Amino acid sequence: MLESVEDAKLIFLNKVRMRLFSFLFLPFVFLITSPSNFGSDSNPIVIGSIEGSLSRKQIPVDLGKTSKAIASRIGRAIELHGGLRLSPPSSSLYSLTFTPTGSEGVRVQILKGNPKSPFANFSCSKESLALSIAEGCDKFVEKSLGIPGFFSGQVAYLSALSGNKEVFISDAMMSSARPQTSFKKITFNPSWANNGSGVFFTSNRQVFNNIYFLSFADRKISTIAKYRGSNLSAVQNPRSSQIALILSTSGNPELWISSTPKSKPSRLTRNKSNESGPTWSPDGRRILLTSDARGKPQIYEVSISTGILTRIPTNVSSHCTEPAWNPRYPNKFAFTAAISGGFQVCEYDFDARKTKILTKGTVHHMQPCWANDGRHIFLTQRTSTGATRIMLLDTEFDEAKAIPLHNENFGNCSQVSFYYPN
Repeated sequence: MLESVEDAKLIFLNKVRMRLFSFLFLPFVFLITSPSNFGSDSNPIVIGSIEGSLSRKQIPVDLGKTSKAIASRIGRAIELHGGLRLSPPSSSLYSLTFTPTGSEGVRVQILKGNPKSPFANFSCSKESLALSIAEGCDKFVEKSLGIPGFFSGQVAYLSALSGNKEVFISDAMMSSARPQTSFKKITFNPSWANNGSGVFFTSNRQVFNNIYFLSFADRKISTIAKYRGSNLSAVQNPRSSQIALILSTSGNPELWISSTPKSKPSRLTRNKSNESGPTWSPDGRRILLTSDARGKPQIYEVSISTGILTRIPTNVSSHCTEPAWNPRYPNKFAFTAAISGGFQVCEYDFDARKTKILTKGTVHHMQPCWANDGRHIFLTQRTSTGATRIMLLDTEFDEAKAIPLHNENFGNCSQVSFYYPN
């Protein structure tokens, strides 16, 4: 009888130890509001912990007394940025309250610290409530992180929603989109004018591939290049009216330069290789492009005075394409490289002379395009089935992963070009 009592005590103690052990090692959870219900009058939900190493680098923010009607849009901006994260008020560094003023404006109150004290107050009044909220988010990013925000920007991209690839325009978070073309033909390579007045693009709307410009002011489409052969792309200098074009009128695709969109272009490269994807430096004095001068595509800088190509030693792959010069940090550019049987987005640093692989995984990542802050990249993700979607990547933190900007309702989307109003 004594043995059975002692056995019972041991069993009971073991159960207590196991329960205590399980409690100590339960995954940590905390309260955070749903993206569609951020604000003081919403109901909290419990979710799992954010990846620790990343969350420690992010600035915690709560949405104060922001109403549910607009909180979801602000919460989405915080989620996408990567340098910020939503947090309960008790542990946040900043508290944001967006209050609508009239039908289109907002007033933003920012508190800081713990306990919270007034930090900044400002108003935003744009053409719509959504634009005013975007500007408010940009101003908060600048005040809290010391860098520009990108939420007031726009993206031009391709979507096959109609069954044909057409040019669409959307806000930076892709909350809504508007079709700009309806040719029911092949359309590709959209690229913003440097003043945001319209978009250059290529289409076979008149049988052959020609380059066009769509003006947003009058909705008129003008022809930029209609030469013999293929007219493939046009990219405007960020500092002048110059246009870099890829034309094959000389036989193979080469780089041509025109002083204005309406000027006759002059041939810059003269070789037997194929050039594509020009990108201007932020000061408008240099150009990178892709060339197969050595047999396989690599990234080259082309002399604007002589047309001579100089290969950039990315040293990451025998197949490197689609360079995109960082608009804020001229010592860096992004590009696409074939790695381990797939395509991934990489970043090259001229100063360090090193390449960093930014994306990973079994799906393909390609067609990088920088936001104005020099930190975020819009890119195309392509699955094994061929489905494509636009993603946003925060390049500041190694732990950050690309976030999808839209669902299947936007169709298969690709080839982003970003514009931010000055």
